[in-house]
Amino acid sequence: MSKARTRAGTGTLAVLVVAAAVWGSGVAGATATQDEVTLTVTVVDQSGNPLDDVDLSATWDDGEGGPVNATTAGNGKAFLDVPEGADVTIRTDRSFYIRNRPYVVENASEQDLTIDMAQRGRATVVVRDEDGRVSNAIVRMFQDGRPVVNARTGGDGTLTTEQIERDEYTLITFKEGYLRNKTTVEVDGEIRVQQNVEQDSVLAAFRVTDDHFDPPRAVNDANVTISGIAGVTTQSSGEVTVSVPVNDRYDVEITKPGYETVSRELDVEESDVSMNVSIQRTPAITVAAANQRVVIGESVRATVTDEYGDPVVGAPVSLDGSTVGETNDQGVIDVSVETAGNHTIEASADGLSGTATVTGVQPAPDETPTATATPTPTPTTEPSGAIGPGFGPVAALLALLAVALLARRRR
Repeated sequence: MSKARTRAGTGTLAVLVVAAAVWGSGVAGATATQDEVTLTVTVVDQSGNPLDDVDLSATWDDGEGGPVNATTAGNGKAFLDVPEGADVTIRTDRSFYIRNRPYVVENASEQDLTIDMAQRGRATVVVRDEDGRVSNAIVRMFQDGRPVVNARTGGDGTLTTEQIERDEYTLITFKEGYLRNKTTVEVDGEIRVQQNVEQDSVLAAFRVTDDHFDPPRAVNDANVTISGIAGVTTQSSGEVTVSVPVNDRYDVEITKPGYETVSRELDVEESDVSMNVSIQRTPAITVAAANQRVVIGESVRATVTDEYGDPVVGAPVSLDGSTVGETNDQGVIDVSVETAGNHTIEASADGLSGTATVTGVQPAPDETPTATATPTPTPTTEPSGAIGPGFGPVAALLALLAVALLARRRR
């Protein structure tokens, strides 16, 4: 009896499981259906007449979703089931008719759409200057301000478009170095149009400053190189002007010895342009020793500065590879030299380093003068026959005369 109940219970459970599976499958299907919406599409020509046999293809998720395809009936209608809330792109195709761009439905919901198509047309554009046809010229066509054609002429100076809607277009032709020629054309079938262009130039003014300073200072003798055009040099004002062809983009490079190179792009249209460029000196560290020769046992003062001559504070300093200290708030350090010969003082900061060389020399020998004996005067020797000390020949003669006179008187 227990077994019978068990069997009956098992059978009932199996039926319930199957029923639940079927019911669950139905619910899932219903949910999937609820996540879709139907777009009712009507395709018409430029006069509003419905177009049949138009093939429609809908995609979403940037082309990853779909496609869903349909074809319009005699009344121009077709139905597309797409995910609700998706951004849907609808492409159309029919002989003799075309759209320049797909139709886009944003945040799709249940709705009616009207898509218009136009008869097919084509334009052949010939571009010429005063010397003949211009190859590689740019041809652009706009419909209601939106771009439809953007291409270049071939070697024969002509461009034939793909099939486009028969409509009115804005046609612009030009080339690098040429002025734009803008006109309006009516594409009412297969048309051919000629566009003439002419060369022209405008002035490009450059101003180069060093923004390390406040306010920035003008940089003279900076080289301004414009790719394919010229290389010019700034004046004392930091400015220079050069003529450049219109409607082009140029690579500009600013250089000067001791400064970092700066590159820019310059877009030139059909009016004068200007460009302000800031440059700064190439990062560097300089070590200057107060003396080139240092007496052993004494110190030499080293000053550490950056590329602008400003003191480098707290820069580690070494002598012949051995650390001796750091610079003070004036960028200065005194380095003791203890041995003779050449020595290298090196300072570093922010991945940069600089060096100076000094020479240690022996102190000069003691130059105190040695005492010298005072010479003894040589006595003066009187001539032989002198009468007495201090008597010279004249005095002797006078004495003899006096004796002679005295002898006469006695007689």
